[in-house]
Amino acid sequence: PVPNIQNPFVGVHFTLTVDGHVKIGPTAIPAFWRENYSWFSRFNAAELAQILYCDAKMYWKNELQFRYLAHEEIKKYYKNYMLDKAALMVKKLNKKKFQVWAQPGIRAQLYDKTQGRLVQDFIVEGDSRSWHILNAVSPACLLYTSPSPRDLSTSRMPSSA
Repeated sequence: PVPNIQNPFVGVHFTLTVDGHVKIGPTAIPAFWRENYSWFSRFNAAELAQILYCDAKMYWKNELQFRYLAHEEIKKYYKNYMLDKAALMVKKLNKKKFQVWAQPGIRAQLYDKTQGRLVQDFIVEGDSRSWHILNAVSPACLLYTSPSPRDLSTSRMPSSA
């Protein structure tokens, strides 16, 4: 999957699993509080209020077409919408084969408090001992190895990359 260039989220896509099954994603969608893995598990009213406040400001300002993004992301909670979007990418899609519908996971999305908007790209921070890649759309989209303990001045990619 690749991110939609218009927003910081991965669009509707297919994933082939190692056991040969096909999944329709995204399998992670916005959450309304941390640890929001099912409808009201670990509910946190303070986090919900903070997120809704920030979302409302972004919706009002509509920078980077946030209103459109919000409407599109909410639709991804609905199976038929996802199947219809996925069907646009292939010649034929047998929707009956996608009967098992798992609950999506959540993923972090970087929000810039000073600008009041979602961050659209990666941010790399670090020092002489470590590097941190913030706002990665998918845990699988980056591969990085730390510098060799023998030579802290260089970093290297594994030979399989």
